[in-house]
Amino acid sequence: GTLDATVAVNHVTTTGDRKQVGRVIIGQIHAKDDEPVRLYYRKLPANKFGAIYMAHEPLTGDEQWYDLIGSRASNAKDNEDGVALDEVFSYRIVAEGDLLTVTIIRAGKPDVVQKVDMANSGYNKSNQYMYFKAGVYNQNNSGEPTDYVQATFYQLENTHKKR
Repeated sequence: GTLDATVAVNHVTTTGDRKQVGRVIIGQIHAKDDEPVRLYYRKLPANKFGAIYMAHEPLTGDEQWYDLIGSRASNAKDNEDGVALDEVFSYRIVAEGDLLTVTIIRAGKPDVVQKVDMANSGYNKSNQYMYFKAGVYNQNNSGEPTDYVQATFYQLENTHKKR
């Protein structure tokens, strides 16, 4: 299946634990218990630009993290190639067999592509149904009660090949 989205992150949290500040999931594939992919946007309060990164969570073993644009670190330096709040960009998440491909698409910049071989991740079993999710999933539960995340989705399409 494929999930195509065009989005702008408008606001991220600015208070709370520094490991959680500014983090929001904007797209993912969810399986029965875990997530084959979570796509994050993160902007630190002192930085002008944010980062985009992803996590792949095998059913056993450690999560695998991939920085796509900038760094997910809690002390990341501002990256001029990063993604500003309110900047419109697109992403594509494709799961085809054991191959997961995440692409970040920005006007005037080369696409950023990350491929992950999921052959040993445990998702190729019949009970590991997967479904796509797009939205704004705040990853900071330590901030002030009035702190929030917000994004605008301009386009969203989910397609699946028939078998």
